[in-house]
Amino acid sequence: MLGSSLISPVPGSVTPIFLEGKLLPLTTAQARELKLKDSEVVHALVQARSAGNLDLVIRGREMSFPNGVGPASWLPGQQVELQVKATAQGLALLPMGAAPTETSAAQFFSRIGNLLFRPPGLQVLAQLFKPGVLDAMLQNAGRADLQNQWRGMQLSMAQLNPQALGQAMAAALGSETWLSRGQLPPPDDPKQLIRRLLAALSNKDEGEVDESAIDSVTELGELRQAIDELESAQVQAVQAQAQRELLFTFVLPFKDAEPVELQFRRPPRQGDEQPPFIVNVHSRNEALGEIWLKTQLNGLDKVELTMWALQGGVVDQAKSRSAELASTLTEAGLTMQSFQVIHGPRPDSQPDWKPSGRGMVVDLSA
Repeated sequence: MLGSSLISPVPGSVTPIFLEGKLLPLTTAQARELKLKDSEVVHALVQARSAGNLDLVIRGREMSFPNGVGPASWLPGQQVELQVKATAQGLALLPMGAAPTETSAAQFFSRIGNLLFRPPGLQVLAQLFKPGVLDAMLQNAGRADLQNQWRGMQLSMAQLNPQALGQAMAAALGSETWLSRGQLPPPDDPKQLIRRLLAALSNKDEGEVDESAIDSVTELGELRQAIDELESAQVQAVQAQAQRELLFTFVLPFKDAEPVELQFRRPPRQGDEQPPFIVNVHSRNEALGEIWLKTQLNGLDKVELTMWALQGGVVDQAKSRSAELASTLTEAGLTMQSFQVIHGPRPDSQPDWKPSGRGMVVDLSA
């Protein structure tokens, strides 16, 4: 599992990408017995693995964890470091830099590189988030808890408000972001939902699924590709932040409408010039067809809008209501500098963001 954090609360600071083992969950009794506190580091001695378990000696007490949750490179007699992490289920232990082998390290860096330079967009995720698609998979999995989680994630287009949008954005940041800040993650992390569904449909525990071995053309392959898209968006967001840029892409799922893909973008500052803040929206609708909207905010109050639509009637309607839109923006304290409406798809072009060498550091010790 790839851990990555997205937007740091401190301007200019960069949260590292973590090379981490899978969390070792603790029961309340175990945490109390070991007198553990969130974020502290403890040492452990690896014992020979018993049937179905990984045995560790922590603070003089022998404890067993299910096989597959610790790094496979751990050997009997090895001393390892673990960091205590607070999760929604309670305290857990996170392996810290447990001497990865040359092969595993190379695989990790190859994985990071593939995600970093992956073409932008969340097309597979948007397909999964269409009304009824993920619902059918969840029904086949027979997991009522996951079905309830999915229903809680779906927004209502008819009742969309800033609070609901903010909650969806917080969940899209990913559990790793909130855990790295010492905060409990929102329960509606889309990547965790898809991972649990993938495990349920594979009839395996979550930590036992080998995602790299799943055929991409199968139903499970769609879930794997959606995870890749989400992790790519997270890695690219981290790298953009290292380059002093903003790049955050996510998909909003709706119960009464097609999903909407959103991207927040701000290029790096050039001298004293404040770069524009850009919001890209991509939506599909039975009545309106496919629409792309680019909103560029220059300074604090000047807006440039560009819209692409496939249906001629939508183009005509948008042009006829441009004065009404300008008036609405004026009431909100904004000035519409321009509004272009184009009949046709948004043209494919070179991405306006690409990773540079700046800040491309992977933290192997945390």
